[in-house]
Amino acid sequence: MAGGNPKPCNNFARGNCKFGNKCKYTHELNAVPTTSRQEPCPYIGTSRGCFRGRQCKFSHVLAPGDGANIQPQQSHTRPRPRTDIETSFREWTFLIPKQNRRFQIPEIGKFFKLGWELLSTDPTETGQQVIKKLATEEGLAMIKALTDRQNNGVIQTSLDDFRDTTLPFLRTISHPDVLSSLILETPLDTICTFLFGPNGRRAVSLFKSTASAVGSCASHTGVQDEESIAVAVTTCLSALERIVELNQGAQVIDEFTSIVNDLAANIPEHFLEAGSRSLIRLRQRLGVGATIPLLERRPEKPTSIRPVFTVGQDLPGTLSELGQRHDNDHASIVDIKILPTTEEIQSTRVEYLPSNDPTKHHLPGLAGLLDRQFRLLREDTVGQLRDAVQYEYQRLSSPTGAQTPSKRQRNGARNIVYQNVALLRLEFDRKKGLQVVVEFDQPSPLVRKAAKEREEWWTNSKRLLVDSFVCLLSSTGRAIFFSVCDPAPTPPPKDKDGNERKDRVADYWRASNERPSLFQNPERATLMLSLVDENAEDITWINRHLGKVRMLRQSLVEFPGILLASFQPTLQAIKTISRTLDLPFSQFIAPDVQRAASVEIPAPGYSRRPGFAFNLETLAGGEQISMRPGLPFDDTKLREKSTLDDAQRIATLNALSSCLALIQGPPGTGKSYTGVAIIKALLKNRNAAKLGPVICVCYTNHALDQLLEHLVKDGVEQVIRLGSRSKSQLLSDLNLHHVSKEALATKTEKHEKYKLYGELDVILNEIEELMPALRDPDNWKNIKRYLETNQPRYCQEIFGLEVDKHGFREVKGKKFNALKSWIKGAPKQITSTRTVSELSSAKLQEMSRLERLALHRHWIEQSMEEGNRRLLHILDSYRQVKDSLKRCHQEVDLRCLLRAHIIGVTTTGLARNLDLLRRVRSKVVVIEEAGEVLEAHTLTALLPSVEHAILIGDHEQLRPQINNFDFQSDNPRGARFSLDISLFERLVNPQPGYPNLQFSSLEVQRRMHPSIAQLIRSTLYPRLQDDVSVSTHPEVDGIRRRLFWLDHNNKEDASPSNLEQSYSKTNSWEVEMVAALVSHLVRQGVYKNEDIAVLTPYLGQLQKLKQRLRSSFAIVVGDRDLQEFAAKGIEDDNVERPTTVAGGVRKTTLLNAVRIATVDNFQGEEAKVIIVSLVRSNDERRCGFLKTSNRINVLLSRAQHGMYVIGNSDTARHVPMWDQVITILEHDGNLGQTLALCCPRHKETQIEVSEPDDFSTFAPEGGCNQKCISRLACGHACINKCHSEALHNAVRCLERCQKLKKGCDHACQKVCGDTCDLKCQVAMYGIALPCGHVRGKLACHLAQTPENVQCQEWVETVMSKSVVMNFRLAPITPARLPAERRSNVATTAKRCARIVMSEMKTAEFRRSTMVSARTPVEGSTTRACTHAQKFAMEKSHVGIASNRAKCGAAILVAAKNATSLASLALKTALGLVPIGARANCHAQCRVTSFLVPSGVPCHSLVVTNVLQSAARGAQVPNTVRSVQISRSKTRWLITLWEVPTPTLI
Repeated sequence: MAGGNPKPCNNFARGNCKFGNKCKYTHELNAVPTTSRQEPCPYIGTSRGCFRGRQCKFSHVLAPGDGANIQPQQSHTRPRPRTDIETSFREWTFLIPKQNRRFQIPEIGKFFKLGWELLSTDPTETGQQVIKKLATEEGLAMIKALTDRQNNGVIQTSLDDFRDTTLPFLRTISHPDVLSSLILETPLDTICTFLFGPNGRRAVSLFKSTASAVGSCASHTGVQDEESIAVAVTTCLSALERIVELNQGAQVIDEFTSIVNDLAANIPEHFLEAGSRSLIRLRQRLGVGATIPLLERRPEKPTSIRPVFTVGQDLPGTLSELGQRHDNDHASIVDIKILPTTEEIQSTRVEYLPSNDPTKHHLPGLAGLLDRQFRLLREDTVGQLRDAVQYEYQRLSSPTGAQTPSKRQRNGARNIVYQNVALLRLEFDRKKGLQVVVEFDQPSPLVRKAAKEREEWWTNSKRLLVDSFVCLLSSTGRAIFFSVCDPAPTPPPKDKDGNERKDRVADYWRASNERPSLFQNPERATLMLSLVDENAEDITWINRHLGKVRMLRQSLVEFPGILLASFQPTLQAIKTISRTLDLPFSQFIAPDVQRAASVEIPAPGYSRRPGFAFNLETLAGGEQISMRPGLPFDDTKLREKSTLDDAQRIATLNALSSCLALIQGPPGTGKSYTGVAIIKALLKNRNAAKLGPVICVCYTNHALDQLLEHLVKDGVEQVIRLGSRSKSQLLSDLNLHHVSKEALATKTEKHEKYKLYGELDVILNEIEELMPALRDPDNWKNIKRYLETNQPRYCQEIFGLEVDKHGFREVKGKKFNALKSWIKGAPKQITSTRTVSELSSAKLQEMSRLERLALHRHWIEQSMEEGNRRLLHILDSYRQVKDSLKRCHQEVDLRCLLRAHIIGVTTTGLARNLDLLRRVRSKVVVIEEAGEVLEAHTLTALLPSVEHAILIGDHEQLRPQINNFDFQSDNPRGARFSLDISLFERLVNPQPGYPNLQFSSLEVQRRMHPSIAQLIRSTLYPRLQDDVSVSTHPEVDGIRRRLFWLDHNNKEDASPSNLEQSYSKTNSWEVEMVAALVSHLVRQGVYKNEDIAVLTPYLGQLQKLKQRLRSSFAIVVGDRDLQEFAAKGIEDDNVERPTTVAGGVRKTTLLNAVRIATVDNFQGEEAKVIIVSLVRSNDERRCGFLKTSNRINVLLSRAQHGMYVIGNSDTARHVPMWDQVITILEHDGNLGQTLALCCPRHKETQIEVSEPDDFSTFAPEGGCNQKCISRLACGHACINKCHSEALHNAVRCLERCQKLKKGCDHACQKVCGDTCDLKCQVAMYGIALPCGHVRGKLACHLAQTPENVQCQEWVETVMSKSVVMNFRLAPITPARLPAERRSNVATTAKRCARIVMSEMKTAEFRRSTMVSARTPVEGSTTRACTHAQKFAMEKSHVGIASNRAKCGAAILVAAKNATSLASLALKTALGLVPIGARANCHAQCRVTSFLVPSGVPCHSLVVTNVLQSAARGAQVPNTVRSVQISRSKTRWLITLWEVPTPTLI
């Protein structure tokens, strides 16, 4: 150990220094400051040591005689008695023999049997302890004793021995909770690796005997318990699968293949059913051994050659004849990075994109399908980013900066580029990890703008928001992807008492004061970024280019609207599946052999077990009906009792009977209703089938909320929703994040987190020490530290003498910089120019100036390299600790999910939580909107444990949305890719060579009127039927026809020159026509805000419609709560809040009166009346988005009662489906250039409109242009035009009100339509008060009771020689309290005033009279801050006490919150707080002021005395008094409030 270095060893402080006496740091514990730590640390003397190091709050100084036997301080509390299971676990650990003692066979059997009993009794708490104990050295010794018995021939394995010893052990390590546990993953891997043994010998001997025993059990004539045999088979296969997956060497050991074959051959098939999935996985794993190279004794079997590739196809990676395209071009998708690399961005070769023809893939079957989905989805998402960055890179690389983008680059993702980027510094956050602060030029619109204007611009532009995806691009070719993070640092952690830890508070405030800002600096904006992928190369490059000095040509490219979480989890999940190829139903989804014949889908695996039958009680209205899959079923009774129609009932039965069920439902046929019925039937059989949670997957958050709400309202319990974007109040308490907070962690988890947080503190300390060196690499301290380690001789020569903290040393009274003086002190006669390697052995004083500068630069570079290596090592440790902490937290989430009956998640959320959901072991997954989900997303939802998948959707409606038009099926160039074809559509309409799978179709629609349904029945759904109920839909009020196409020739608006908006289209004439039609329908007074919907295919038109409807006001039916306006229609911060008018109606904007959305976002929704703006109207007859039948289908199938299409029929007619629709409309007279309106009160009046202004001319109030003949409620005549009854009731009468006021003869001063005042407000003058003064002006109702009026005159009274008191007389006013909801508050104002006045005679407040005073003031005086609640009291009056509090709510203790005097403070509380429901307390005040003697310190005092509450209204105090005493410069001010006996209401 180095004796001259006083720096303490952190590892020794933690008890794990491996260098011992050779360590270069000191091991003297007294080197650690211990001034504030008196108690000894209970861990410093143990073998483990204290991992908190210098951050430990206990002393690390060992007392004389202390050593390794230091024990923690004994607690005086009585220990908690052990539970029965804790006692059993303790006894189980006693079964482990001590060292040098032979294992007895009975002890081994008892050990593993008792261990299994403990785990099966409590798989959470005790189970974790059992597995961790087995993973220790003692536990592994017991496992070795078990396996050695077969090798040494200790006993002959018998059936009893297998059941009593081997089987309990295998059941222990293959228990479902153990296999799925995150926190037990490492100890379980330790057990399985040890069990595998050298070359697999232990596992081979154990499983050979196990296979023999299981086979004997299955064929033994005396064995009657089939369930136990099935459990033994499942356990054996599950344990063997785990060992083979963990140890790749098992794939080349023939004995494992023989064991699997023996199990499959010797065990009857019905026993293998439960473990069939493990058996398939084992065969897949062990089959890989034949393809491993250098396996001479097992030659590869020749594969059949088939024509796979087309002529000229450029294969991926090394398969390409031209070689790899770049460093991210590989034949296997497992090796492909999701984000593009620098070489990939610079590459000009086209990426390999496989077509949808499986015969042309370079991989067969499932592997080829996954490869295709990954590459196409990655190109659709990441490819756009790559092309956009590639163009910016070319601009940076060009001297002029001007480049013409290629077609592929023009089609790239929309992006915003920020110029002249510089990397300022590195930061590190406890929660967010490594961060980079960058700066760049302010955008051109912000030149010469004030800070406030810059802030508003950045806020309104919504640029660079938190989590925005950006790319830093340098002219050197480096491209690094970041995400924008919140500049606010993570608050410091809290200790066990809830206080912020002092050792982290300083770091927090330092980081808070250095926060980057986009708008503070007028020239440069600063931004905090975090790396998306923390790889060593990027971090090293960033370290070398920090600071403005090294500024390069760098840009920051932002991709608005693109979130990494929207595609990265799915791509990563596809890579994970491609490694294991454990996708269920692969024989149907991606068969290896091409065949076009129909395939029969078997029943789910769990339903094929002997004796299982589906209980259909939930489908039959409570009647007992059962169905056994595979056997004939008579559904006569079910047809009589079920609420499902025939098609729904058949679809439900088929879904329960097929492991892969497909249900196709046209619009309005009850797909969601059928799905809920299926889920409820599955939950009824949950325990019998051991299903675990049913996973419900939807494409959108809105659809998921709707599905889960239906289940909850139908009485389904144990529902959990994943994801934070739910807008449902009903599901707010069912979110996993909320539910997991209520779950308690186990002892093992608490211990693990405690240990990990300690390790995290150590890592943070190391980073805190390292950061200064990284931020300032030229600092002399870094060079000194480097020389101390690598060149101690040079360090001694330069810094040998004492230097101060700035690197200066003093010689003969003069200070100079030690390092700079050496650099500049070279003799002029020395002019040598040796290399750095030659200078390694030279003397410092014999070097020239150039050599010294070169050596100095070398030291700086080496110091930076050393700091960078240390940073990478620390970051690796940080990531490991964070991952371990994440697993600890997810362990609690996993327990909550395992106890759930329903798990709801979106497709993106499922991919993000794939590892967690894989451990749930769910057997059933239900996917709604399956026709709208990308195939890659659907594949990720098919978890390995799934035995039953139900896909519900409609491939005739919207297809999955993709970004690249070249991949769309309706594009001639993209038909060979067809990325927008969902798995549901591919299975329902298989491609040539794929099998035909059976699917169910729903046929009865209950949404649209038959005339509307005819539009899609004649074009897409010839078998669609109408339910009887839809024929009774009422006519649309105000319009003669319920279905009409308003044809026009008004052209669409010209495309804007702005590239960002050129893809969207608008039509101003249609905007005005829609607004006029919406206003007309709303004025009918019968439609609520969710009854009318406006649809358009373009976002540009949507924005114009929003702006137009927001600027128009209307009177609508007021039967909805105001809070629901944010949830209906489109969310917008500028939506006007409605105001109540009269008669149950309210005034609002038209935007609030209807729903408005694009066609794509309205799938699954419906409304009574639909108004459609087609937008496109041009001479070229370009129909745009609405040329596909899928979108047309969605557009035409949303309306219930009526639908009105506004568009140019000539533009749309060339589309085949539109041509059929227009023909039907023309045949029925529902297409024309004028729309016929109908006045509900004058139906004979003919009204035709063709222009927006026609509505205000012929139907100004929603009726006709005749005058209203009805009387108002007040009896006066209505002066408006013909309108609806609702609008009639809302008319404000402007005649003078004639009602007289009580107590006087004055008439009401308002008009008839306004609400009358409760009290007379007529002004009265010269009113005499009881005190003798006269008030000049009072309202009439006050003049009637002058004794209640407060006098404003001042009266001066002399109380003593030194005190003058000014009183303002105050009347006594009644307090209004509800009779059964009252709060009792009383004070002692006079006593408090006397105490204060007596204390004023002294020059200061004595310390002995103060209670809970904290802050010393003027030596012997003390003071505490006082904060009175605004609703409680003010200087002038007491306001309304309107807060809500539970009965008996705690009130703040005055001793801790107010400056108060000794005897009174212990009995007082702060604030006038009602202890009950809402209470209104009014009180007047008296103000008293008096002179202040000199020398009295400035204090403020607020005191109230709060008595107990009277919950039932028994005793109400006579008065409510309080006092506030404050001091101005020369006067004390006493404010007293007094309220007499309350008047109960």
